[in-house]
This record gives sequence, structure tokens and C-alpha cells, in this order.
Amino acid sequence: MSERLLSAGETKRRDMILNGNLWQVVIAITLPLTIYALFNYFYGFIDFLLVSRIGTDDVGAVFFIGDVTGAIQAIGGGIAIAGSVFVARHYGAGDYREAKRYAGSSLTTAFVLALIVAILMIAFGRPLLVLMNATPEILAKGMGYYVVQMATTVLIAINGVFMGVERAKGNTKAVMNLNLVAMAVKIALTYLFVVILSLGTFHVGLATMIAQGMLTLLGLRALFSKKSSIALTKEDLKIDVERSKEILLVALPVIGGKFLFSVGRVVVNGMAAIYGTTAIAAFGLGSKLIGGPGAVALVFEETTASMSSQNIGAGKLKRTFQTYGIANLYSAILGFAGMFLVMAFVDTMIPWFSTNTSPEFAPLVKAIFAFEKFSAVSSATIGIVAGLFIGFKITKMTLILNIIRVYVFRIPALFLLQLLGTGPIALGYVMFISNTGTAIVSLAFLVSFYVKVKNYGYLDLRIEHAA
Repeated sequence: MSERLLSAGETKRRDMILNGNLWQVVIAITLPLTIYALFNYFYGFIDFLLVSRIGTDDVGAVFFIGDVTGAIQAIGGGIAIAGSVFVARHYGAGDYREAKRYAGSSLTTAFVLALIVAILMIAFGRPLLVLMNATPEILAKGMGYYVVQMATTVLIAINGVFMGVERAKGNTKAVMNLNLVAMAVKIALTYLFVVILSLGTFHVGLATMIAQGMLTLLGLRALFSKKSSIALTKEDLKIDVERSKEILLVALPVIGGKFLFSVGRVVVNGMAAIYGTTAIAAFGLGSKLIGGPGAVALVFEETTASMSSQNIGAGKLKRTFQTYGIANLYSAILGFAGMFLVMAFVDTMIPWFSTNTSPEFAPLVKAIFAFEKFSAVSSATIGIVAGLFIGFKITKMTLILNIIRVYVFRIPALFLLQLLGTGPIALGYVMFISNTGTAIVSLAFLVSFYVKVKNYGYLDLRIEHAA
């Protein structure tokens, strides 16, 4: 046990997670993340709108390169998720000293790996993009944006660890507040660079870097604050081989899963390139339209992972599974509600976020959206199931589900539809097929795992003995 005492606020929050009414607790922990997700949805649209003022080719470049950088962000994100599992486990068990040490090891490991990978990706950027089937327009418009985005992944890795630690403690309000500040800075800078100064995509990326850099400074200040029960010191940042190895063993499947998923998206974008830049931009806008409801529904993944880890640490196995059930139900309700809301205004929204005057653009966006809209529920279900498995440190499920989603369903389906000459509407078909199919598979895995735990237990815990 740590010699440090929890503040009154932390004590109340920890007791609520371990003993409070789960229907209320899941909402209380998730609400700040939901608010952030909603703001992030509108922020994404505003950013998309501002970039579209530069030109359609720029929209396509930002969308394409966004998936490439997303693959690299998986490294820091995976370590942050793994580190937060260890932090939450020890935090739930009341061992705050160990929680602090794992938080420090996560921060050091994420920074070092993210820095190395970012340097390599910048050095070999152009040939890699060519290998990924980037069009000449994307290379012409997006190389500067690519470089600055890759550099920003190092900051995002640090920020991911900070947010993971706060989520592990159930302090989602801090995550929300700091991200909203960073978001406001990003929007203001993008508006300044694009609208007022008429600059290009490089400066759109620069706005992101500045905002993330500010978030890094605020996050580090919070991590080292003496007011925190797991305040870091310089000693905690020293490389601890054993803890880093533990974190990486849990993180690698998450990193692999997220990386392969993002690479798969890049492959799909490359395959979509045969339809032209307009189709890629329509595909991107179709994703943006349902991105808000999907993001709101998906925040329950983070709640499930952090609450599951804490409850397992406290020996409350039954409560862990109950958390999943409640989180997924809430998620489905919000996902469907958001889906129907966007459907009602889709015709109004498309002109807001594109300057493309091509007569086939808006109908193509609507056609793709008609199938992708269901991902607001199916993608969230996949994520929440993965969140529960992450709480159990079974992170390989993230890898398995992402492989199934992209490489078993999505890419083969698109390849087959292209052979059949389906046209760009195939981009909508494959999203529905891959997301729905993987959601069904994930639920099958969950049922199988629950039966196994019920019959044989988990570690020294059994469901019937849990509170």
C-alpha cells in the first residue's frame, strides 16, 4: 500500500466505481467523455470545413494522410491503454505506489518508441506514401502536412499516457476539460491560418501540433502535481526494464491491432483511389457524418476498460461483467439516436462541409452514408467488447477483432465488389459488411469468454463469489 492518501474527491470517485449503483456510475464516468466526443464531432466538421476551403485535393490529402498517421499513433495509444490497465488494477487494489511506478514507465516507454518511429516515418515518408498508393495530388498537397503530423504523434503519445492515467482513476472530467481547451486552440489556429492568412495543409497540421503541444504541457503538469495520489517524480521516469516489458507485452497486441486497422484503412483508401479523388473525399465525408454518433457511442469503451480494471483489482468479478452489459446498452441507445438525428439532416449538412460542386459528389456521399451509418452502433459494440477484454489484460482480442474487421471482411469484400464492377458505392457496402460482421463475431467471443470464466474463474476470482 502507498503511504500517500487519496484526496476527498479521489476517495469518493474510487468508492463510487467499486461500490456505487452501476447504472449511475457508468453515466457519471462516461458523461464528461461524451461531452468531449460531441465537441470533437463538431470540431472535426469545422476542421473539415476549413480544409475544404483550400480545395478538394487538399481534403483528399488530409483524409488519406490522416489514416497513415493514425497507424503510427497506435504505438503511443497502445502503450497508454496498457499502462492505464496496470495503473487501474493497482489503483483499484489500493496500491498507489505501484500505480505511480507503472504510470512513469508508461510515459517513458511511449515517448521513446514514438520518437524513434516518427523519425523513421519522416525520413522515408514519400516512398512509403507511394507504396500506399497515394495519388500525385496527395503527394503534391500533403507532404508538408504529413511531416508535421508525424512529428505531432510524439506529443500525442505523451498526451495519451496522461489521459490514460486520469481515466484509470475515473477522473474523466480532467480529460474532457483539457481536451476542450486544446480543441479550441486548434480551431482558432486553423481559422487563422486557412481563412485569414490563406495558407495550406501544412499549416493545418501545424495548428494541430501547437494545440497538442499545449495539451502536453498541461498534462505533464498534472502528472507531476503533488496533489495527485500517484504524482510522478523524476525517479519514476527512469527506464524500468521489467515494468516496461510487462507494459509492452500487454500493449503489443493493442498496437498491432490499431496499427493493422489503420493500415487496412490506408489500403482501402488506396483501393478507392481507382474511383478518383472525389470518391475519396466523399468516402471521408460519409465517415465524418456518422463520426459524431459513433464517437459518442464508442466512449463507453474507455469506461468499460478503466472500470473493469479497477473492479478486477478490487476482486469484484461479477461487477466487471455487469459494467460491460450496462455500458453496451447505453452505447446502443445513443448510437441509434445519433444515427437517426444525422439521417434527418444529412441533406442540409453535406453542402456545409464541402465546396465540391461536382453533380455526383453529394449523391455519392449519401449513398455511402446510407450503409456506413450503422457503424455508429456496430463499431461501438466492437470497441466495448474489446474494452472489457482489455480490462482483463487480454489485449490480443483487440488484435484479433481488428484483423477480422479489416482483413477478413473489409478488404476482401471491396476486392470482390471491384471485380464485379460495383462502382464507388462499394465503399459503403464494405463498411456495413465489415462492421456488422465483426460486431457479431465479437459478441460470440464475449459469450464464450463469460462461460469460461463462470465455469473456471479468472486468476483466483470466481463470479459467484464476487460482490
